[in-house]
Amino acid sequence: MRDNSEGVSEVVGEMLMIALVLILVAVFGCSVSSFIPDDRDPSVTFLVTNTSDNFTLWHKGGDWVRVSEITVTVSNGTAMERFDHTSFDCTPDATTVDLGGAITVPHRPAGGEEFRVFTPRIVLMTGRLG
Repeated sequence: MRDNSEGVSEVVGEMLMIALVLILVAVFGCSVSSFIPDDRDPSVTFLVTNTSDNFTLWHKGGDWVRVSEITVTVSNGTAMERFDHTSFDCTPDATTVDLGGAITVPHRPAGGEEFRVFTPRIVLMTGRLG
């Protein structure tokens, strides 16, 4: 009679190698995901100009920002007004504010008011109207 145990040993060894490779791939896949960088918060430089009827934030450098994410608040110490993409004008009319673009906020500056430009993740700018 013949002994078939030699063939069984080779199959078991290959199955163990396949299992080891699968485990190593899974461990490597989990560890690689921790090295992927998080989203970076935008950094923007604005120049502020104002007229008697409104004030304008000119994008002078930095990252582009989605208009739908921008909120502007103006506070005089007792009251605060809030403006979002539905209430201010964006030039050029686009979905993002980028270099050379502008946001015109329909607020009549009284002088000395504080304003803040922010997104849900970060404050882009604070300052005083005057």
